[in-house]
Amino acid sequence: MNPSLRQLEYLVAVADTGGLTAAADSCHVSQSAVSLALASLERTLGVQLILRGPGRTTALTDAGRQVVGEARAVLTSVAELGTAARDFGHDLAGRLNLGCYTPLAPLHVPAALATFRAQHPEVEVTFVEGTLPDLQRLLLEGRCDLAVLYRQDLVPGIAVDKLYDQPPSVLLPPDHPQARRKTVSLRALADEPFILLDVPPSERYFRDVFAAVGLPMPVAHRTTSFELARALVARGLGYTLSVQRPPLELSVEGTPFAVRPLRERVPTTPVVLARAEGARLTRRAETFRTFCREFFRVYSVIPRGSRPRSSAST
Repeated sequence: MNPSLRQLEYLVAVADTGGLTAAADSCHVSQSAVSLALASLERTLGVQLILRGPGRTTALTDAGRQVVGEARAVLTSVAELGTAARDFGHDLAGRLNLGCYTPLAPLHVPAALATFRAQHPEVEVTFVEGTLPDLQRLLLEGRCDLAVLYRQDLVPGIAVDKLYDQPPSVLLPPDHPQARRKTVSLRALADEPFILLDVPPSERYFRDVFAAVGLPMPVAHRTTSFELARALVARGLGYTLSVQRPPLELSVEGTPFAVRPLRERVPTTPVVLARAEGARLTRRAETFRTFCREFFRVYSVIPRGSRPRSSAST
């Protein structure tokens, strides 16, 4: 016997709600119906999908998490099949779930979503921020269709389209002696406090940058907020590195800082659009994927100072 769509729907509901009772409420059936359907699904597949604990608590096994991701893809495909049949393949209406690496979100999500919505108002785009590991997990589980990431620490099963790549810059207090130079050597800052934007896996990337110059990374302050990193720089409390180049060299307090290209050749970390490898993308996701290739190509070639976007110290 093959799994039924109802069984897959109940399994996904348990993953989303965290329990059999909540899943039953979500699907408008009895708890016993959910329990029996999942027990039958486990017998069909020959693996245990759910760990049933005390107090009606449940948790997915490793096999359960894998099957949930595949179940989401199957249910999405069935929904897309119905849409295609009704609309003869031309309707994009529906929801697109987008993920974005937290430091990149402020500079990419607002502009991309506003532009895409203007072109395709029938598509409802929702988004979630997260770390690179979190977003890749959401992609593999089928809870995100696409995600904007750095091409770092990619796990098996993730495929990417490169959007753009650029070397990091140095952010300095405006009165720093190096701010008067056109480019800045990292070696000239070796004895000064470094402010690390610490959102995994950014620390490893910046250590690679320092290692390429033959220096240790002298972390004086850590923050998960790009706004705080820039504010600390503007207040003269250290310097930081930024893969993105802020068009406005002002902190959230309105205090200026300086942005200068890094003189040394160091590793880069391309920005990519990620998806689950082998998964059939919805029509909406394919349309957004095509849109992103052009959208980010244009943004990556606009001269600094004229691009209409805000950026993060990442």
